[in-house]
Order: sequence, then structure tokens, then C-alpha cells
Amino acid sequence: MANKTFSERIKKLRLDNNMTMDALAEKLGVTKSRINMWENNGTVPREDILILLSKLYGVSIDYLLGNETMEGTQPNNQKLNYIQRSLGKLDNERLQKAESVLKAVFDDIFDEEEDHGDL
Repeated sequence: MANKTFSERIKKLRLDNNMTMDALAEKLGVTKSRINMWENNGTVPREDILILLSKLYGVSIDYLLGNETMEGTQPNNQKLNYIQRSLGKLDNERLQKAESVLKAVFDDIFDEEEDHGDL
């Protein structure tokens, strides 16, 4: 059974992350023709490959399969994508620590921008 949503999303994620079919195939340990089947025929891969894709792109399997939307939550910037995936791996205590650090950094950055704006 073809899944058009999976086809569209996997291709968009690959392109948004500046990956070729060859590069994605190598990362996942599959052939380029398998990637092509996913993107053009909507063929859905095995569960273990879905898990790898989910981790690689920082999205849920439900999102990949079209069971949920994530409009605007997938960063186009690779660095932001990495940060988002990393934060998603933290437990609540470490996430709160990371949030405190980020707040301090952002407060410092935005205070500097406001100071320079007054010149």
C-alpha cells in the first residue's frame, strides 16, 4: 500500500537537510533504489528503518507516516535541527538545566542587541 504523505515528507526532509539519495542510503544501510521507491512510490520501509529515519531527522514516526502534522516545527537550519534533536533526548531535569542556560545566553544576546540599537 502506497503512502503519499510518507513519500512527500521523506523527500522534503532529505532535501531540507541537503542530502542526496546516495548519502541517505549510505546512512541507513540501504540502496539508493530503496530511497527512490520511498520517495516516488510511497513504499514504507521496515520498522527498524522508520526508527532510524525518525532519529536522523528528529521527527516522530507518526509524522513520517502522516498521522500528525508538524508544520513549522522542523528547523530548516541543520544546526537548529541538531539542537532540537539533542534537546529531545534529555530527561526533564537536564532539559530544565538546558533551558536555564539558553535563557541566560538569549538574555545576554538580546540585551546586547538592544544596547547597540540605542546608538
